[in-house]
Amino acid sequence: MSIYREICRFIKRNKTFSLLGFLRFVRLKLTGKTVLVTGHCTNCGQCCQSISLEHTDGWLRDEMKFDGIVTEYPEYKRFEITGKDGQGFLLFRCTWLTEEGLCRDHEKRLPLCRSFPEKSLFFCGGTLPDGCGYSLAEVIPFERELKKAMEKEKTDEKNSRS
Repeated sequence: MSIYREICRFIKRNKTFSLLGFLRFVRLKLTGKTVLVTGHCTNCGQCCQSISLEHTDGWLRDEMKFDGIVTEYPEYKRFEITGKDGQGFLLFRCTWLTEEGLCRDHEKRLPLCRSFPEKSLFFCGGTLPDGCGYSLAEVIPFERELKKAMEKEKTDEKNSRS
């Protein structure tokens, strides 16, 4: 697939993205890399202090849109708006966070919380909070490296037979 088609697909899928996120996407496509989430949770609680929420139309920028989501999904009442980031995305904090930085009901936490950090954070121009045990790395996909190694091995075999 051409880089042009990839960029068009990215734009269609990500209705609200940042310029930085778009540039990151283009750089990954040009270098043949992907984003890999590594590390583990250190229970710092920082991810619950500054949250951007995404809905079908993209990252939330409007308080009225959030009110509509809470009406449809009452479990989102646990989030309170704390402001906006530099890109205009609403920022939230979870009211279920304890003084120790842990979730008050860890077993029943939302899918959003279970899947943190999402690769989409990288493409909206976001970063991981300080103290987070996770990291987002740009890497060459294993499948690509394996395929390259297998092709090299085949070429070496052919050359050794000649």
